[in-house]
Amino acid sequence: MSTPSSPARPSNAALGVLLASGLATAGLAVYQWLELLVVRAGGTVACAVNETVNCAAVWNSPFASAVHDALGMPVAALGVVWGVAAAVLVALAFRKRDTDDAPVHLASVKLWAVAGVASIVVFAWASWSARAVCLTCLGTYGLVALYAAAAFALLPEPRWPPPQALVGGAAWLFVVAAPTFLVSLVPGGNTPKAGEVTRLSGTSEPELIEALMNMPAREKLMTSAARTKWLSATAKDTSGVTVRVRHGPKEAPIRVVEFSDVLCPHCATFEQALEELRRAAPEGSLSIEPRSFPLVDDACVKPGEPGTPKEVRCVGAKAQICSEAHPLYWDVRKALFAKQQQLRSADAVLEAVTAVTGVTKEALSTCIASAETQAKLADDVAYAKRYDIRGTPLVLLNDRETWPSQGFILGMAVGRGDANAPWFQNLPEPPPTE
Repeated sequence: MSTPSSPARPSNAALGVLLASGLATAGLAVYQWLELLVVRAGGTVACAVNETVNCAAVWNSPFASAVHDALGMPVAALGVVWGVAAAVLVALAFRKRDTDDAPVHLASVKLWAVAGVASIVVFAWASWSARAVCLTCLGTYGLVALYAAAAFALLPEPRWPPPQALVGGAAWLFVVAAPTFLVSLVPGGNTPKAGEVTRLSGTSEPELIEALMNMPAREKLMTSAARTKWLSATAKDTSGVTVRVRHGPKEAPIRVVEFSDVLCPHCATFEQALEELRRAAPEGSLSIEPRSFPLVDDACVKPGEPGTPKEVRCVGAKAQICSEAHPLYWDVRKALFAKQQQLRSADAVLEAVTAVTGVTKEALSTCIASAETQAKLADDVAYAKRYDIRGTPLVLLNDRETWPSQGFILGMAVGRGDANAPWFQNLPEPPPTE
């Protein structure tokens, strides 16, 4: 007389691979989340190698922003949720592998693997749409794929669980993933969204001082690095430079000059910081002069091929110069950086500018092609090269180079140029630099 056979027992090796890949996914997602905070604060990250291999471009893409808006947390936080839940589900399967509930827990692992594969397909498509590659994201895709492969190739048959096990597995998914998601909403909700800058300002100078004295730890570190760089820098003689655009009074004790490239993601972040600083700094304490430095090899003397980054960089720089006399000049800059991911041709730049100013494309194109505009751009490039510029944004404070730190600039504005003001006294040691 035959008896029903017991469900096959998952091997330690299979469960080990699943557990390791789940935990590794969560760990990598935590790293990405921390790097995202650096990007949101205006800093640079190792995975932003160039225009194409650029995790910051992916994290700041419209798709990533839509996910953040809809779910209340960035995509990196979802990676943490998936990785933690994946590991917990495997741990439950290990614990229950000798019980009648084993098929249900194995089903939950396989269902979660399917959800992971579906997510990496969606996120890979979004990265392709942003015309950028995120190296750490590729690592996540590989770990999720490994988890899925182990779930279906190493766990016992049947390869696809029966309906009853699927229902139970789905219930366990909810039991494990829902609390993980809810817990992640707390730090997720405190993660700045793309384009947002940590607000340091208050409504009065005492409130500004209070905010500066209690900056977040990461902002303190960036402020310390910027202050150290500025103190060690040498001021250049810029008395012969013509100021074409200035926000704030000529006599302001703090004068900031910023060189940017229209396709530079860090410039887009710093543009948001400048907008915040224009609102936050005490009246009369700060002036800001924007300049262009397109990241090309010939200062845009030769036009770039249609649809190439060079064309966009050069047209973007010259379009800003052509808008300098327009009362909505600052809105032009804001619009160009806000639409950075969509600037894939000269026409896209023209449309963004004309939508703000109302100037016709024909008139704007004529100005862009003029020798006068080229001469102004050449002046900006020559100005930046006095400081041995190696990338954008290049930020000068009273003719000395510094890092693009909102905290340092605001602190100097509130202190009217005192680099030893009280709020600079409790800063940590800056990180080592090359």
